[in-house]
Amino acid sequence: MSSTTESKYMRLRPGAIYLVLLLSMLAGSMQVSAAPFAFVTNQGDDSVSVIDLADLSTTATIKVGSKPAGIAVSSNGSRIYVTNPESRDVYLLDGVAFKTLSHKEVGKGPLGIALSPDDRRVYVADWYEDLVYVLDAFDLSIVTKIAVGDSPSGLEVSKDGKTLYVADRDDNMISVVDTLSNRVTKRIPVGNRPFGIRMGPDGRRLYIANVASDDLSVIDLESLSVIATIPVGSTPYGVAVTPDNKRVFVTNQHENTISVIDCVELREIRRLDIGEFPEGIIADPSHGRVYIANWFDNELVVLDSEKLEIIKQIPTGESPRAFGVFVAGGS
Repeated sequence: MSSTTESKYMRLRPGAIYLVLLLSMLAGSMQVSAAPFAFVTNQGDDSVSVIDLADLSTTATIKVGSKPAGIAVSSNGSRIYVTNPESRDVYLLDGVAFKTLSHKEVGKGPLGIALSPDDRRVYVADWYEDLVYVLDAFDLSIVTKIAVGDSPSGLEVSKDGKTLYVADRDDNMISVVDTLSNRVTKRIPVGNRPFGIRMGPDGRRLYIANVASDDLSVIDLESLSVIATIPVGSTPYGVAVTPDNKRVFVTNQHENTISVIDCVELREIRRLDIGEFPEGIIADPSHGRVYIANWFDNELVVLDSEKLEIIKQIPTGESPRAFGVFVAGGS
């Protein structure tokens, strides 16, 4: 976790607030945007950059809370959820009008964030409280809290929504959570300091970037066991998996590279220079691209996932992090 991370509004009755938000979201979900967008959290200037993925340009900037890090985008792109570790809150943004809809205080250090497949529940990892908060996706009210391991970071939800996977960074474990009972059913040892986490598009494997052991753990989700540990670059942070399930990409923060992993052979096949301090990464669901946020370069890199060539470097806000799913349907 970077040092910067560590470092009322509407006077309506609660029921009225909920109704206004619900109607707004339903209206937004019926609109069709001209293009898909990437939503990049910028920790240095407390904002989210909105990037049009059709013409590959920044189209809007949305101010949020203090030191935004985590990001989750609903399946249709109409709702965006942002964690702000320093202001200790979660923002809900309109993904069509590019504005804030609401925000609520959540825990002492909200970081990782993920949505259920039906877009009704928001899961938020609290770095300091060793909890995952479960929020109502419409009004951000707290539904329940789940005790997990030490310093929970990355989150991923199974395709059927029945299981939540939590990277417990300072326990070197993955917590497996039953989302019906909201309790941990199993803990799986992985490498040192697991952080970024991503499921393959077929829902059969989980890939975990281990920051301190410089490797990638691969978990088989049927047996819930580690089937491979793959060496990567220095300080791996984020993970992306291509929609065809052929390649995994891992950002290596301190090496300024990304590792390219063959999903069949389960080994690194290329390592590419990508820019200074790469962090968040996601695979486009349909355009054969991978997007990488470079913290020190203040940019989003667009990479051809097959040719492994940089298509474009798009300016963002200061210190982009983009930790999570920052493109609708991305993997």
